[in-house]
Amino acid sequence: MTRHVVGAVEEFEEGGGRAVEVDGLPIAIFNVEGEFHAISNRCVHKGGPLGKGVLHSDLPSIDEDRNSVHCPWHFWEFDLETGRSVVDDRVGLRTFDVSVDGDEVVVDL
Repeated sequence: MTRHVVGAVEEFEEGGGRAVEVDGLPIAIFNVEGEFHAISNRCVHKGGPLGKGVLHSDLPSIDEDRNSVHCPWHFWEFDLETGRSVVDDRVGLRTFDVSVDGDEVVVDL
């Protein structure tokens, strides 16, 4: 695996997502209460930018314990840890190992 610094921790707003490109791969990085997740930035449905998606915990009257993102285009929902669709686990996105090293966010490919 190769480690890639994708930015400083402070550049990733808590409760939000941000798109980055690593070795030509579009990746969405999410900061959920200081825990980082990385998945493909392209929704499998129509290619929507998941880095601009809505986190599950930001939606009213929904279980806040689920770490997932809704695509901003058609609201498909994906688990941030597994990349699997919440509705149909046969559908999923690639996930990436992401960590914090000092004040930098690092993705491993």
